[in-house]
This record gives sequence, C-alpha cells and structure tokens, in this order.
Amino acid sequence: MHTMFLFPSTALALAALASAQGFETNLGVLAPRNGFKAGYGNDVLFTLQPMNFAFPMSGVAASYTHAHVQSNGVIFLTNGGSSGETTTGYSTAPETQVANLCGTAGQPPRIAPMWRDLDNLEENGGGVFVNNTIPNKFVVTWSNTVQFGTTAPVFTLQAQLFATGEVHFYYSGTLASTAATICGVSEGNAVAAVPGVDFTTPAGNSGTSRLMFEQFAADTIDLQNKFVHFAPNVFGGYDETATDCGAFHQSYGKGCYDISNSFYQLFTDAAIASTALTGQSLTLTPTGAQYTASWGGGAFVMPTAAAVDVFATPTDDGERVVTPSVPFPSPTGPQASLRVHSNAVISWGAVAQTFPGTNSYTPTATGFLGGVNAGVYAWHDYAEQEAGSGRIKREEFVVGSDTILMVTWNDVESWPLSVVNAGSVQFQLNLTTGVVKIVWTTVDNNTASSYGSAHLVGYSPAGPSQDAGSITLATALPLTTQPQNVAALALSAAPAPISSATLGTVVTYTTSNMPPFDPAAATPAYVGLHVITLGQIPLGLDLTGIGAPGCRAYVSSLDLCMAMVNSSPTQTVSFTIPVLVTPGFEIFSQSVALILPGSLPNGQNALGMTFSNGLRQRIDAF
Repeated sequence: MHTMFLFPSTALALAALASAQGFETNLGVLAPRNGFKAGYGNDVLFTLQPMNFAFPMSGVAASYTHAHVQSNGVIFLTNGGSSGETTTGYSTAPETQVANLCGTAGQPPRIAPMWRDLDNLEENGGGVFVNNTIPNKFVVTWSNTVQFGTTAPVFTLQAQLFATGEVHFYYSGTLASTAATICGVSEGNAVAAVPGVDFTTPAGNSGTSRLMFEQFAADTIDLQNKFVHFAPNVFGGYDETATDCGAFHQSYGKGCYDISNSFYQLFTDAAIASTALTGQSLTLTPTGAQYTASWGGGAFVMPTAAAVDVFATPTDDGERVVTPSVPFPSPTGPQASLRVHSNAVISWGAVAQTFPGTNSYTPTATGFLGGVNAGVYAWHDYAEQEAGSGRIKREEFVVGSDTILMVTWNDVESWPLSVVNAGSVQFQLNLTTGVVKIVWTTVDNNTASSYGSAHLVGYSPAGPSQDAGSITLATALPLTTQPQNVAALALSAAPAPISSATLGTVVTYTTSNMPPFDPAAATPAYVGLHVITLGQIPLGLDLTGIGAPGCRAYVSSLDLCMAMVNSSPTQTVSFTIPVLVTPGFEIFSQSVALILPGSLPNGQNALGMTFSNGLRQRIDAF
C-alpha cells in the first residue's frame, strides 16, 4: 500500500516551474587501493585499473589500456604498467599548472577534470569511484569531494573516456575552487604548450595539438552544472563544447545500518600495525554458532624442536591443508582439516580460500569479507622464502584436558626481500574447546614494499559478509559476532527526471533492504516513508541525539511524503515530474523504515527508524 501526502510548498513550487550525454549514475566501485580502504585518501594514487578497451591518444604510445587514478582530480593513462606519476601536482602557479599538464618526455597522458588539492572523505558519503564494466566506456567519479582543509562546499566531478577517443567531464552545481586550478586533457610526453581556452564559449578546438585546457584563478571557476566534451578532430587535436548537464539522479550519503557477521581491523601499513599489535593478542571464544572476541588473553609459546614445517619448502603466497589430531570445533561444526595460508590466514572449507577483488598478499576488506571459507586472519604479506627467514611451524600441545594446535610464524620475513623485517605471530587453536587465540610478539614496521605492508586482523564466516567498517580492536572489544548480515537501507530511482515543453516523467523510487517492522511477527510487515523535498543536507544531520546513532538525515524538510506498507523488503513509489520544469531545477529524496525500537540484530536503535542514503535529482529537458 502506498499513500501520498503533498505539502503546499512542494505543490506550489512544482506547479510554478511547470547523444544526449549525461552524468553516469552507475559509478561502479570505490577505487581499489592496495593495503588501504578503497576510494578514500588525500594525495594518493589508486590501484591501476584496466579500462577494458584501447583509448586512442598520442603521446608515448598510440593508445592506452589502463588508468592510474589520482585523488586530486586527474587520471594518468598507461598500457598496464604503473604511471610513476605524482600524487600531488596541484600547483596554483599558472606556469607550473601547464607544465604539469604537459608532462616531461616519456610521461603518460593525463586527463584532468579538475587538478586541485582534493580530500575524499568517507564521512562525506562519497569517495573516488571507477567503472570499467560499461562497454567501450571508462568512468571515474570524485563523488562528494571537498578541497583539502575545508568542509564545504561538497561537489562532484566525473570523467568519462570512450573507445572513440572522446572525453566528457561533468561538474556538479556546487563546484567551487578557492584556489587557482586547471582543467583539461593532455597527451603528456612534453607536448608543446598552447594557450588556454574558455570551455564555455560556443565551441573551441586545439588544432593539431592533443593539449587543451582552461585555467581558473581562485573563486572564478564557472563550470557548475556543465558537461565539457572533447572529440578528436580531423587535424589530430580536439573539438570542444560545453553543454548543460541534463537530467539525472545522484546518490549521496550512506544509509544505516550495515550489520555484519564478520569483524575486522585493517591496519593500512606496517608502521601502524607494529604499534598496535606488538605484544598483543586476540581471543575468540565460541558462543553458540558465533564467536565472542576479546582483546588480550593469550601468551606466546615458543615452538619446540618437535614442531614441523607447515610447508615442505619455504613458500610465498601458498596454502597447505593441515589435519589436526582431532577435528577442530568451529562455530559451524567440527572441521577435520584446516587450511593454513602462508600470509597468516587459517580457514576451513572444501576448497582453497579465495580473496575476491584482491590477491592473497594484499589485505583488503573486500577480500576478507568475500572469502569462500570461514577463517581467522592475521593477514599480511609474509615472505618465508626470503634468505634468513624463519619458518612457519605447527605442533600440538596437551595442556590439562585440552589439546591445542599451535601454528607459528616464527621470525618470518615480510616483503620487500631487500631488508630484514621479520615478525612473529602465533595461532593457538584449542581442539577441545574451540577457543582461538592470535598472539603477536614482534610486528615489523617497514613500509617499503611496493606491494603494500598492510595487516588485517579479524574473523569472517564462509561466503559474502556486509562491510560494517574497520573497528579498533583494542577499544571496540569485547563483541559477539552477529548471526546474520543486514544491509543498510538504500534508495535509488529511474528513469532520469526529464521535463520538456511536452514531456514529463514518471519516476519510480525503489527502497531496498527494509528491515521488518517486527522481526518476531509470523508474517513480517515492512513499513516506511519516502520523502521528496526542495532542500538537502549534503553531509547529513547526525541523528545520534534522538536515538539513531549511525544514521543521518539528508533532506531538510518533509515537503512530500509517500507511505510504504507491504510484505516485501523492497518497495517502490512513483512521482510524476510535470512538464515545463525549469532546466536545472533540483529536488531531493530520502527513505525511512520503521522498526520496533531495539529490534535490529545488535539492538539498534531506540528511535525505531532507519534511514537511507540521500538522492539528488536534477530535472532537465534531456
């Protein structure tokens, strides 16, 4: 059942306002970054991405297959190797800006929708996204970013690269630059400098040059709500035009709650891990079909002469099946065999452990949460094969009435191979009680490996888990893992909100992952409210104070409310965008789900409501 309540402010406002290129609303995924949380960071290069087509552009090659995305509004193109490019380069000096865009001999092309000192913060509900799944199109979005050192305005940039050699830039209506900046495209390789242009003039071209740009002094950028299009011309350069954005929906912010049956802490480099883990321990105690995790409780036991090597020969990135003397009593049942991975992961399952979205030597949340097997992790890129390294050992001890399997990385080296950086960590698996302890004695602090030096510590059951975020083990424990995953309330909409002299659009809003109002009811009901309003709160209003910690309000008023009551956790409502709405007019949406207070798996929340992400909708004639 869907019921609509239209408040006077919205009714009067919409009545009064009574190729096509566009903003790509399928942002893809947060840009991977080896050893770090995907999509975020200041002055960083993200992991090299295949574009899945050859992008034609001269320079050091005739075409390019990979993109090295930088956090500061620029992309470097390669053919599979690292670009070797800067993580900064956002000078405010006009001559330096042009020199950076031109590059030096041998440097790759650069695509720069806005080369400025940007800060991509998780709390802004955005991040840097990449999408290489659309045929013949590669998309990079700096979503809800800010200039470093500021909190507002929050704005979005997008670069779209096509197999035709075309490039499109998108700029949100909140775009601003309080410092001088440069926007443009360049083949790199010390291309000869040319004069800048004005992107917003009716048309421009670069003649034979594959360098085209506009520079802006502080507080003068004028590309708000614009698309800038670069198309290869017959002379070898670019024709350029700028148009209004067109109609689209854009998500902002994050819904609540992601509740996970896993937990973890990601230490982004060895220096951070060394400080946090050296001399520490983690204890996992079976609690029914779950684990209760606590910080401390373990003591390192030095391997004896009876300990045997897990791997017959020193190995790198390998896995070995180990059979304990009695089955290990895991939360999901007894395990006759265990899988020991050389990068300090112990899992149980019928097949080799997987690390989706990454590899076995680059710890990431995605790889941890998606593994096919249940496992306990002290995940790090160890290098047992390095000369002088200690070995990975196993042996069993009988302590009182308990039999304990010890698997020890005993002074095992880490990458890189050129330095001495050994560490020791021990898994103690009680084959009688099922208790697991992970104990660290020394954790190296060398961050020089080109593969990253991250550590990830935690437990995940078999199969995909929601990402509830990295926690601080030393302060967040004790905790008991949850029996189920709960995905955050999510809002999307389609089709694009087009309004012309003769055409309006029926937009369908889809609210997903609604929790049941009463999970104990024999027939669960899902109850919610969808809100459309004229005002947004870009960063969201924290609702902790009214009993909804972790939730934010992304709309500023309740102008139009549509009730949702059904037996499905996914519900839709519709709203008609009328004809003759002024191009560029924006409305905003958010959904709310009603629950019995405290009925979610972890007891959240006292208010009895969960909230979705926000949705920004730009109305236009195309």
